[in-house]
Amino acid sequence: MTDILIRNVDDDVIARIDSEAQGLGLSRSEYLRQGLRTLAYPRGRTTRADLKRFSELASDLLDEDVMAKAWD
Repeated sequence: MTDILIRNVDDDVIARIDSEAQGLGLSRSEYLRQGLRTLAYPRGRTTRADLKRFSELASDLLDEDVMAKAWD
């Protein structure tokens, strides 16, 4: 994988990105990775990596303790 450095991003843009990412429970990096993927594949193509990531994120949905904490 390649790293990308973006220079001169306004502070208000970073604050908005961080706020959106936090609202989704994502890190800034993951939020931006997902955004870049959407830009690269605008038709919403689902990949094996997408399904694997979803599987990992949803793995504890049947855990009663986890679900109880979700509503606290």
